[in-house]
Amino acid sequence: MATTACELTWLNLITASRPDSPKEKLTHLHFYFHEVESGPNATLVTSITLHRNNTFGDINVFDNTLRVGPQPDSALIGGAQGMGVHAALDGSQGLAAINFFFTAGEYNGSSLATLGVIKASGPSERSIVGGTGKFRFARGYMLSKLVNSTATSLVVEFDMYFTHF
Repeated sequence: MATTACELTWLNLITASRPDSPKEKLTHLHFYFHEVESGPNATLVTSITLHRNNTFGDINVFDNTLRVGPQPDSALIGGAQGMGVHAALDGSQGLAAINFFFTAGEYNGSSLATLGVIKASGPSERSIVGGTGKFRFARGYMLSKLVNSTATSLVVEFDMYFTHF
């Protein structure tokens, strides 16, 4: 049995070092997330609220658009579906799980899965934990910052840096 385990280990090493195996790539994406918080076209809803004096424990779900620019009429490149949990007692941050999917250009049909802390103010950094399509085995990080906010909508700028095959 030990011989078989050694043979399998050797076979795995040979397969991993083949010259025709896929090469890892580093990609940087820059785009804008557009969210409508109220009205007939709202893309965000609070699905759970405890109706306390603060938002601790509330859960929001969203289905937002991704665009090339901060203008609402800039080119549509995909969407972002996910949820945010108000997880800090003081309201300073929450936990967000977001799946970014792309519907235009060379990344059409690919997606990125992300997870991490989102801050109520200032920039946030979160993890990229996976991907599909052209982003298989993605891992990296993303930076986000609020660029515009009104009573009914917001725009967030994203920079994603990740490796993938």
